[in-house]
Amino acid sequence: MFNITVLSFIDRISCFYSLSPFLKNKNKEFNFTYTKDAEWCLSKDTNTILIMIRQFIKPDLVDLELMKKLRAKYDRIAFFHDDAGGGIPRLEVLPYVDFFYTKALFKDLHLYTKKLYGKELYSDYYHNKFGINDPDARERAIVTDISQLNKLRLSWNIGIGDYPRGKLRQRAGVAFSRYCSIPLARFFYIKDSFSPELSMRNNRALYPVHARMGIIDRPSVTYQRKLILERIQDSTQFLTGPVSQKQFNKEAADSRIILSPFGWGELCLRDFEAVRSGALLLKPDMSHLETWPDIFVPFETYVPFNWDADDLIEKALYYLENEKERERIALNAAFLYRSQLDELTIRFNTILEEICK
Repeated sequence: MFNITVLSFIDRISCFYSLSPFLKNKNKEFNFTYTKDAEWCLSKDTNTILIMIRQFIKPDLVDLELMKKLRAKYDRIAFFHDDAGGGIPRLEVLPYVDFFYTKALFKDLHLYTKKLYGKELYSDYYHNKFGINDPDARERAIVTDISQLNKLRLSWNIGIGDYPRGKLRQRAGVAFSRYCSIPLARFFYIKDSFSPELSMRNNRALYPVHARMGIIDRPSVTYQRKLILERIQDSTQFLTGPVSQKQFNKEAADSRIILSPFGWGELCLRDFEAVRSGALLLKPDMSHLETWPDIFVPFETYVPFNWDADDLIEKALYYLENEKERERIALNAAFLYRSQLDELTIRFNTILEEICK
């Protein structure tokens, strides 16, 4: 048996997505001790393996002194970077860990040796092409020792988590995790009953294109959303504007197409909500990324459009007019997604074995 300490930040993403493979684990080879207190790790923990999840996000600052102390104490450290994009804003930790797992990786790993404006490839794109600047722009660490890139690994993304979203239920799970015990979050999970055939059959196709999205308060990140909203503002085929989470879920379940722009990262909850609802996923091109579950096979499991959104309406209208092709891609995505979810336990055990052995 391997005794492993899991040091995790506690919020909705950690409790209902990032941590779910740990909390659902039934492999007795791995025994987890959960904590949110780094000082406890340094002063009281007797385990020799440490897994860090969602650390240095709030505040957004890497504590290098803490990393040095943890490195001195533990035989093995695995850092699970937990942002939603391919950009990695916490590369400073690389020298202090054995493995660095992330939800998504740039296919070109050498991008991590370059300075990207806003730390994402797409925020850098909008900055350079359209002159979009952030009032709080900051330079992030980059990889200067190429050998450190060998520590980068792909883990799992938010597709493996809790759907459909429920604000009150998830908030309760976070509260119990934060103030009582982290593993209590699993008692608030919805049982995974996703069926590709059922999702397609239950979708009544009441709405053409679901495109409800908010504006993020960082210009280089949200510029894509502004471009999209400008393109579709005169079209009656797109549902836009803010609604409650309940209404969002209801509409998404009966939409023919779901438009999912980038947010704080390329990966968004609505990517997987689209597939779960039997809708066609319409999304900015994802060809620069590697992720898992991977539902981003162009024109096979999703339909990509240009980052300038200049082909967005054309593609949306094409698939609204070609129902069989829309259904083919949506069903492909659902079956691929289901097969990957069924592989999660094997993937989790393989990753843990790599960390421990």
